Amino acid sequence: MRIAQLCFQRYPSPRHGGGGDVRLWQSLCSLRALGHEVDVIVCDPLNERTAELDRVASSVTVLRSKDVRLGTLPWLASRVFNPSSLAIACPDLRGLRDSVSLCLSETGTVPDLVWAEEVFSVLLADEDIAAPIVHSHHDFHFKLNFVRSRSQPSKRLRRPQALSSKRLRDVELEVCRRAAHTVCASSSEAEFIRGLGFSASYLPVTGPTIPEPDYARLSEGRFFLFGNPNTAMQTARRELETRIWPELERLELDLDWHQLGKMPSNTADPSWRWMAERFVMHGFVEDLGELFLPGDASVMPYPFDTGGRVKFAVGAGYGVVNIAYEKSFECSEEFTTGVDCLAAKDPAHFAELLQAFDSDEALRLRLARGSRAVYERHFTMEALYSKYEQVLRFATNPSAEPVSCAS
Repeated sequence: MRIAQLCFQRYPSPRHGGGGDVRLWQSLCSLRALGHEVDVIVCDPLNERTAELDRVASSVTVLRSKDVRLGTLPWLASRVFNPSSLAIACPDLRGLRDSVSLCLSETGTVPDLVWAEEVFSVLLADEDIAAPIVHSHHDFHFKLNFVRSRSQPSKRLRRPQALSSKRLRDVELEVCRRAAHTVCASSSEAEFIRGLGFSASYLPVTGPTIPEPDYARLSEGRFFLFGNPNTAMQTARRELETRIWPELERLELDLDWHQLGKMPSNTADPSWRWMAERFVMHGFVEDLGELFLPGDASVMPYPFDTGGRVKFAVGAGYGVVNIAYEKSFECSEEFTTGVDCLAAKDPAHFAELLQAFDSDEALRLRLARGSRAVYERHFTMEALYSKYEQVLRFATNPSAEPVSCAS
């Protein structure tokens, strides 16, 4: 099959700046491993093009937006509105849609299927395109905006959204309806989309397969707040500081805390300063195997269900144990609390789970082995190949029945 992987602002790359980058590279490599030709089309890339991309992809085409004149409405809109919401509200603001349409219809390059990464890419693909579109769904922006409004301090100066909350929700759900199939990074969001009557399935973000860890090097109990700066991580820091930390102090716990991931652009954020005073700060670490030990804990105190949590799968590969709220785990149906992770009901329960994990070496070892076992069953690249073939079948055969990844 000839597949066009359509990307917005990001080249698929083995150098991962976040979960979205992992997803793009994972999909390209998996589709190629299954024997399909993949022509990569990238609109307005902001990251670096790598030699690895040119070796893996059948071809790489770069499309650029048209320049806009100073003082015109497109220029004014780009200066006033939030960039992400503007890209959803006005996908063809700078003429990219015509360029994409032409690229997908040129003689000799017409694809059998378009694999469109995120909502932006689907909106750039003309509705009259003959090939079915797979919507590779990462996050619902209407959900993230809700979390930001609830859990982050208001700013005096913030670019306004180009769409109201209701209109944004309508557009994102219309994209799911329009696509031949939506493949989600979250099991709960795949279920939500299917509940609306649209074709959708769950395929987690995992990245390259991780070698099995050495359990003889079992951690003595380290707790990582692991992830790059985004809405979820900022919310998690605030949750830890304001709701869980008082419970830890009540239990008189002195735990070994570590930060892992890129620094935010706004290091003046009070929650970041609070963390920097109490944690060992590692910043971005390219080779996680040099830092993680089996039996370490990846703590995710995020009390919402928005998108997938790539760190769940990555941590499991290293035998790291995920500890989060029950709500956080709704996106990953593979995990079972007490077997391969720990899931908290509320802040007090969260603190109790951290205490139990810290004090019990046998528990750390059992959960570390269970975490790796889940990884091997569900999260290796090889384990996902059949799921990619299922997605292609769903997209090209409307009567196919989408199934969950963990079934």
